[in-house]
Amino acid sequence: MKKQFSTLFIGISLIYSGGIFAEANSSAPINNNKSTCISGNPKSSQGYDATMWYRDSAEKVALYNQAFALGLEKIKTRVKNDHLKSGKWGIILDIDETVLDNTEYQKRMVMSCGKFSESTMYSFMEEEISLATPGASNLTCKVQKLGGKVTLISNRNGSFDDKILQATIDNLKKADICFDNVILAKNQKDDDKNPRFQAVETGKYDGLISYSKLPPLKVIAYFGDNIQDFPKIKQSEAIKQNPNGEFYKKFGQEYFSLPNPTYGSWQRNQLN
Repeated sequence: MKKQFSTLFIGISLIYSGGIFAEANSSAPINNNKSTCISGNPKSSQGYDATMWYRDSAEKVALYNQAFALGLEKIKTRVKNDHLKSGKWGIILDIDETVLDNTEYQKRMVMSCGKFSESTMYSFMEEEISLATPGASNLTCKVQKLGGKVTLISNRNGSFDDKILQATIDNLKKADICFDNVILAKNQKDDDKNPRFQAVETGKYDGLISYSKLPPLKVIAYFGDNIQDFPKIKQSEAIKQNPNGEFYKKFGQEYFSLPNPTYGSWQRNQLN
């Protein structure tokens, strides 16, 4: 049991050194083709355990459904209690590993001991084959039926080429995700989502890579798999906060966090 736990921990901790789908654009995944990795033998890859958990565990499915169901109930209550008018309010969600499951790319790296590169990552995105995460379609479509606008904000590099925005839009539609707007990062280093959050609230989209422009909205809920998918929160600051204190009170009320052991800003934290 101890050996199995150690293997799992190493797999989760080391699979990637940064956000594969540009959660932190300045980072890149650790390559899976280390000397102990054998092509065709996925268990030999350091990314095996985390990728398998995300793709093949019942716990992952339960957690996504749980977060989206709780979020929907909180949204319904807020709309009713605050008498929010149709078209005047909305929610914001991340894309990768929040509403779209991109781990087919990670699986390919694990199976082949492949070497991560930005070009292969974006080529995968432009295949438009990522599936919806459990419960994501239901949440987004019901929010629209309630009169809310759904904005998806991603750190995908919108200037990578002239295909990525449209490929993102098309993939979301294929996955039955309901949305009104998509905003991508302006460049590879644009990993601060706060200006884009502000654009949704003010209706000012100048200088942004945006699918459409919506009027100012009252944002009542945020969903993401990275702590930095939420307004004015940095991983380095959040990890220092009292886990039972005021800092985390909005989670489960306005903020809804999804699980992702494969990559994220948490990888820069110190092991305690």
